[in-house]
Amino acid sequence: MRRILLGGLALGLGMFASPAVGQDSRTSPQPQRSAKLGRPMAIPESPPTDPGITPAGLIRRAGEVPVPAPMPPSGGIPIGGQPLMNGVPMGTPMLSYPTPTPRIASGPTIVEDRGVVAGNPGAIGYPTGLPSTGTVVPSVIPGDFGSPLPGMEAPLYGDCPPGLTGDPMMTGGPAGRVAGMGKWWVSGEYLMWWTQSASVPSLVTTSSPAFSGRPGVGDTRTLIGGQLGQTFHSGARFTLGRWFGADQIWGLEARGFFLGQAASTATLSTSMVPFLARPFFNVNPNTPFFGSDSEVIADSIRATGGAQVHLENQVWGGEINFRRKLYGDPCTRCGLDGIIGYRYLDMSEQLSITENFTTIPGAVGVPFVTGTVVDSFRTTNQFHGGQIGLAGTYQRGRWSLDGRATVAFGTTNRTVDITGYQNLVAPGGIPVNAAGGLLALPGANIGRYSDSVFSVVPEAGLNLGYQLTSRMKLFVGYNFLYMGNVLRPGEAIDPYVDAARIPNFLPPGSAPIAGLPRPAPQFKSSGFFVQGISFGMQFNW
Repeated sequence: MRRILLGGLALGLGMFASPAVGQDSRTSPQPQRSAKLGRPMAIPESPPTDPGITPAGLIRRAGEVPVPAPMPPSGGIPIGGQPLMNGVPMGTPMLSYPTPTPRIASGPTIVEDRGVVAGNPGAIGYPTGLPSTGTVVPSVIPGDFGSPLPGMEAPLYGDCPPGLTGDPMMTGGPAGRVAGMGKWWVSGEYLMWWTQSASVPSLVTTSSPAFSGRPGVGDTRTLIGGQLGQTFHSGARFTLGRWFGADQIWGLEARGFFLGQAASTATLSTSMVPFLARPFFNVNPNTPFFGSDSEVIADSIRATGGAQVHLENQVWGGEINFRRKLYGDPCTRCGLDGIIGYRYLDMSEQLSITENFTTIPGAVGVPFVTGTVVDSFRTTNQFHGGQIGLAGTYQRGRWSLDGRATVAFGTTNRTVDITGYQNLVAPGGIPVNAAGGLLALPGANIGRYSDSVFSVVPEAGLNLGYQLTSRMKLFVGYNFLYMGNVLRPGEAIDPYVDAARIPNFLPPGSAPIAGLPRPAPQFKSSGFFVQGISFGMQFNW
């Protein structure tokens, strides 16, 4: 009987003791059962969040100093229902990394090989894993956050800290510049540009022998005339610039370019075309063929020969400008500068017409055995003027878009040099030389002439760049440049000629007309443009 009573008492005490045991989070596998039975339950408190912990993948901007979390009390007193072990709440994950080489931080952010430690300025960065000294997190480079790579400039990865013009950790202080955006810059470009072709009058014609190649007569047609010239040029452009201060407000730049000489030649011979002539308009009414006339080069019956028209041109120039920042600063992704300065352009061209012939043995009516006749027209256009413009840039990550537009106003000094000569051989091998060809004649237009006119020179360019390193950028671009009121050699030719002035053309005794001699030097204005693409590299320091 005694044993039965003791067993019942033990069973009753066990029923009342089980809910209390269920409240202990260390022993109960189901802590919520006591709540279901109406008993109170101690809910563990979450450990306080350390504001110094930086989430993985996010890098603290320079200038943000975390507020250190309070140290937990020493000893084994529970915090939030959890016991402590060696002063650290049980269950806190301990991060362990190989000890890196310590570095002395010069700013509030320390970059380590394995992560970023948020600590105090000037502290030695050891990753400890403790909330009180900073939390080590793996470094991930996001698209628009600060760069963990020293030396990369802020515009590539984020904005500068408030109140600073550059990252002090990268440049040594608030007065420094952003890395890769120093006071100096230099660039070089390879140019693939095309120029406007030249317009020339009718220089070489052909026809049936009865019409002598005279323009507008019979079946005469032009073989060389109209648009002429090789338009593609290779060249280079160089730029050197410097900002006067660390704020990059005022700067000075010098730019220069050149296009290599481009030449084109058109050649005809009687083996290609049986009849060749050089046309002109005869203004002397006292000579045969007043009006449309020509000089026969060769006809395959009396003489063989040919004609060659050669055109070459070259363009180069330079400018020096002051730059004034109108919008933006070194830490922004875009900026706009004003430009004011001086510009010089030089364009020179030369057009030469050469004819040669050899008399067929037994031919009648040809006074010379062989001969060469040359006319040459060379023009030079030199522009001097002041210019204004804008230069802007927009950067997105490593890519950038740079635009530039200027317009210059000034004076173009135009010069034309006209020469001509004949080297003939008479029967018996007697040389006969004369000044003057056909379109360049002495006492008329042979000589050097010049004038000055007002001109406008606009230019526009657009470059797409890629920041290869913190200081080096590669880019490709398009450029357009226009010169107004230029003189070109084809337009310096006067096709109206007094036939009596042509050496060895008419019988002796033919007299030139009085008054203004023809041909006369011509100064017809025209426009000239160059355009094309470029490939370049820019370096900043």
